Amino acid sequence: MRGSIFGVAVAASSLVAATSASASVITTLPGGTSLPIPATNQQGTSATQTIAAGITADPATTFTFGWTGTYGFSSNGDWGSDPMIGLDQPAGSFSILFANPISAFLGELNWTGNYAGNAMVAAFSSDGTLLESLTLESGGSNLVAPGFYGFSRSSSEISRLTFSNEFIGVRNIAIQSVASVPEPSTWALMLLGFGAVGFSMRRGRRTTARLAAMA
Repeated sequence: MRGSIFGVAVAASSLVAATSASASVITTLPGGTSLPIPATNQQGTSATQTIAAGITADPATTFTFGWTGTYGFSSNGDWGSDPMIGLDQPAGSFSILFANPISAFLGELNWTGNYAGNAMVAAFSSDGTLLESLTLESGGSNLVAPGFYGFSRSSSEISRLTFSNEFIGVRNIAIQSVASVPEPSTWALMLLGFGAVGFSMRRGRRTTARLAAMA
């Protein structure tokens, strides 16, 4: 029995390692679902805005929401036409919140670089744990070129995306979710249970065979 359970425990340990969540910065999202920003053309609002059912945008300060006019990002150029969300101040942040966590996010990002704060985007879980972050600009210098950036996880655990500083803006959003799978600890318990059941069945068959031989 100890040998059987040990073998199952080793398998469970390997599975835990294999299924640990991983994160990565992405610039494309094949198979992603477009998440249109409503063209409401609001400026300087501090009210939470609805993007879609269960998906909202919330400013910590004030922001422009659903803007389709020209929005300038200094030397990084101007945006226009496609609805966007943009920070109305050089410092501060706004967040996109997901009632049902997602596994991946991609958006077109732009920012200025003339102020003290670093332009950043970060992903958080429902309990506020930082999952991944990307600094776009620091000290007035771009670390990456404006364009499409986001995050991908091995499970649907992204509940909040936060965009910070430098009049940062986002548009042309896409998201993705993966089917939920048991936690690694749950898999381990299941495998241990299966091992114990298998051992009991084998022992039962051996006992039955011995009784039949004695009859």
